[in-house]
Formats: sequence, structure tokens, C-alpha cells
Amino acid sequence: MKVTVITGKELSPELLGMWRDLQTSNSDLGSPFFHPNFTTLMSDIRGDVEVALLESGGKLKGILPFQREQKSVASAVGGIISDYQGVICTPSFEFSPIEILKGAHLRAWDFDHLITSQSCFQPYHWFVEHSPQIDVSRGYEAYVKQRRLAGSEQLKRIEYLERRIEREVGALRFVGDATDTESLSTVLSWKSAQYQRTAKGDLFASGWIRDAVNQLFQTRADGCSGILSLLYAGDQIVAGHFGLRSKQVWHYWFPSYNPALAKHSPGLILLRKMLEHAPMMGLRIIDLGKGLSPYKERFMNSSIPLASGRLERFWRAVPRATWRATRSRLANSSVGSIARFVLRKQPRAPDRVSVL
Repeated sequence: MKVTVITGKELSPELLGMWRDLQTSNSDLGSPFFHPNFTTLMSDIRGDVEVALLESGGKLKGILPFQREQKSVASAVGGIISDYQGVICTPSFEFSPIEILKGAHLRAWDFDHLITSQSCFQPYHWFVEHSPQIDVSRGYEAYVKQRRLAGSEQLKRIEYLERRIEREVGALRFVGDATDTESLSTVLSWKSAQYQRTAKGDLFASGWIRDAVNQLFQTRADGCSGILSLLYAGDQIVAGHFGLRSKQVWHYWFPSYNPALAKHSPGLILLRKMLEHAPMMGLRIIDLGKGLSPYKERFMNSSIPLASGRLERFWRAVPRATWRATRSRLANSSVGSIARFVLRKQPRAPDRVSVL
């Protein structure tokens, strides 16, 4: 296998066309994060995006986009906002991950949303989590019937919430693909406030992430475009969601709502409206993003396993990978939750460092 590395800005129209052909040939690559537009946009915003071209028999067989975080260490394009990762190739293409690193002059490549169907990476997995999905390919009514047969009362409860908010606030109106930049700013400001309330780092404090969202909002590429959806009650926006869509997949990315109306659960109402309208928009799947939570479990009817880990060339990767996997499992376990709760109740010394 021959590996050639170019910068993201060197992707020619011919290479972009070959990229799209490879993606289309593989049903596992339906997410908008695999589309070349996501990589080219990140390349415009960041200066560290590169692309490894994998050739065999004189033909382009695979593509791996990455960000060179250090001289010899890389991560997925988009970093913390990248929700799907992997090599762009046909399902039958077999390759050596280590040969990719050697050809790209890399010591390591970190991943945290790698599709597990690319089994050659399996030795480098630390752990696997699922990305819940909602399959509405048979239509919304068929989905509703399926969930009721499964014993879920979630949709029935949301219908009650819709009637209540209409009585107390105003008539509901859903906009599937809004183009108002002021509304986008409102939705993102609510999301930033939510991050701050939950003691999570505010993603939008990073200038390049906000730039990426703003540019994706203005993008209408066939396989990767930003899409802003809004829920109104009367004349006011009560919830919004900014995500990405491909031809058939709607990626649930940044949902938010007006905290003053939290008792009405406007975010859940918005998600139900998205489900109802998705088939009419040509979308078959709503991907809720990696990690399980109660509301996702009530909505989901399928899922995709995604791996976290590190592809690394040297023997010392094994003990480090083992430690990191153990640490991550501990942090996400009930023991880790208890430890974090206890630490939050303690007075924090200036030099205290939490390992959980």
C-alpha cells in the first residue's frame, strides 16, 4: 500500500469526486462527518488538517483525514466535535493501520468515535460505546406504532406536553430548516448557558468551533450541510437544534431550549417534531450521538457501536492504552460518579487535581 499525505487545501475536484464515490460505496459511511465537505471546511478554519491517500495497485482505495495535533501525533478531523471517524473506503478494502501511520510520518492517531465495522482497528480499541439512532425509514406513524408495541409511553407523554404548552404559552409551530442567523445565535447562547450550568466546558468558547458552526450553517453541500430547526410557541422560539445532515442521516448535534420554559420540556417536543418531519425531508435516520441517556433510550430503535482508543506504532502503547481504558471505565462507573460528587462537596484547594 502506498500512502501519500497532502494538506486539506490540496484536495482537487478530482480527488473530492473520488472521495464521494468511495463514501457512497459503503453504507457504514452515511454520516455527514464522512463527507469531504466536513474536512474541507475544517481545513479552511484550521491549519493542521491533512489527508492520507491510500493507494493499491495504482488506484486510490482509501482516504483518512486527520488533524496533526503535534509533530507526530494526530486526531480526527474536527477533534472534539467529530462524532464519526474512520477510513473512507469500500467495505472490502483491507489495509494496515500501522502502514498508514508510517506513510503519514505519525507515531499515533487518537480516535473516540471510530466505526467498529473497520475491524483492522480492533486491536487498538480501548472501549466501545453505542450511538443511539432513530430509524424512521418506514415513516413516522410506523415508528410510533413500533415504540408503543415496545411498551414506550414517551411519545404519548410528549403529546400531552404539547397540548399544555399551547394552552399556557402559545400555538406550536415547527421550522425544519431555518435560515435566520439571529435565531442560530439564540440557540447557541442557550447551549453555552447549559454547558455552564452543568459544569461542562463551553464548546463555543473556542473560536474555531463557533466558526465551524457558522460556516456549516451557510453550507448546502449535498452530503453535508448545516441545518437549524426551531420550535415556536406563539411568537417566541422555545427550543432549537443545530445539526448536520447527509442525504439520509440527520445528526443530532447541538439541541437547546429556553431555560425559562424548562417545565414544558420544549426540547423533547422539538425532537418529536423532527421525527415527524424527517421522512418528509428525505431523511431516514436521526443519529442521537454517542452515549446512552434515559431520553435516548426511550426514543431509539437502533444503534451503532463506536470505539475509543489510540493507534500507535510502538510497544509502549500497550500499557498506556490499558491504563487509559481503565481510567475511563472508572470515570464513567458508579464509583467515579460517587467520587466526583464527594469532590464537589469538598473545598477546592488551588493546586488540587482530580483524576476522575
